[in-house]
Amino acid sequence: MKNLDAMGMQSVAQYAPARIILLGLARSILGLMILGMGALVIWATYGGEMRPTKPGDMPQWWMYVIGAAFAFGGFALFSGGLGRMVSALARPCYFMAGPEGIAIRVPKQGWFGRFRVIEYNLPWDEIRQIVRFTHRVHLIPVATELRIELHAGSAVTVERHYFSASVKQIQEELLTIRAVAGR
Repeated sequence: MKNLDAMGMQSVAQYAPARIILLGLARSILGLMILGMGALVIWATYGGEMRPTKPGDMPQWWMYVIGAAFAFGGFALFSGGLGRMVSALARPCYFMAGPEGIAIRVPKQGWFGRFRVIEYNLPWDEIRQIVRFTHRVHLIPVATELRIELHAGSAVTVERHYFSASVKQIQEELLTIRAVAGR
């Protein structure tokens, strides 16, 4: 961090661990509910009277498969939520920009609660454009993210929940800093 300050980098957005913890808590609760549904389906199949009575009825083993799928999905959501809450405590995370370019350090979630902290140091010469992207489901906006598209054809994606400022504010500040840097 001291090295970035010496290069004239300034903070663009504050890291928001509380937002990440709340998102992880919601995922954990949803995962527990789905895990419970899977356990309930397995229990009802094992202890209940779910015997095929007609030739077209679903076989009993199929209900075990459905219950196991629910339980596995619920466990994955639950452990992912716990991992997201733990990743919120990763330090130091930042989003900085200056005359040299952009520096980002955030946790990236993996499967079953695992995460790693990734760093991006992007010089202005490598950046093609900075785009605000909105994910939509049936034309309803559900999430926004900042995409930093590079000349090499790849893109760095920064999700909204990592920082307290909105994606629009971050984009505007980055474009202002880039214009001041003359790039």
